[in-house]
Amino acid sequence: MHLNEGRVVFVSDAHFGSGAGEPERRASFVRFLDAQHGCERLVIAGDLFQFWFDLGRTIPQGYFDILDAVYRLRRSGTQVDYLAGNHDYWRGAFFTRELQVDVHAGPLEFEAQGRRVHVAHGDGQGPGDAGYKFLRAVVRSPLVIGAARAVHPDLLHAFAHAAGRWSRVHTDQRPPDHARLEAVAQAAWDRGYDAVVLGHVHVQLQLQHQTPHRELIVIGDWLDLRSYVTLESGIFTPSRWPATP
Repeated sequence: MHLNEGRVVFVSDAHFGSGAGEPERRASFVRFLDAQHGCERLVIAGDLFQFWFDLGRTIPQGYFDILDAVYRLRRSGTQVDYLAGNHDYWRGAFFTRELQVDVHAGPLEFEAQGRRVHVAHGDGQGPGDAGYKFLRAVVRSPLVIGAARAVHPDLLHAFAHAAGRWSRVHTDQRPPDHARLEAVAQAAWDRGYDAVVLGHVHVQLQLQHQTPHRELIVIGDWLDLRSYVTLESGIFTPSRWPATP
């Protein structure tokens, strides 16, 4: 049996294309992906990039190392799922067509190792935050996406990165909303899922519900924490990747 066989790995919020220490973050992520070769499944729970927007046959430059590592992992036999985040929602067919990655616009739900798992990026879910939910609906509307396709890619990316920097400053000043996270989890638990895995919130959490095997897991991020989560033999384990090779 391969060392990683049957293993499911979750990672999110690398935000490649922004933040400090980008070369080291990329190199560590490539090493991380290389170490997962042969595992059953890798779930990228959104915001792999600070901004991604497919324009027909045109894709953003500057990410070959990351894309190559994902492709090599896929070629090793690992299923790769890539959920939309609030920074990389606007993906076209590139990941499916060229990398054979399964791309999801919404949550991912599956069964593995006796667990029923609900995975979501987590933005715009749960009660409250009506202003953000309205903005989220607007920027994901066909009308706005069509208008964005008429803008030169360099201008589009410059605007998106400026908005992303403002968004991160705003988000980093807010502590995790545990009530909202638990409301999101409860909705999935009520539908029979016993494990809820979320990205978006840049902290790593594992909360056990009173009911056996009901769990809420927040992955954390690769931007600062180099965090990820594994599922082996039905047990979720939050971990962090070593800072040095």
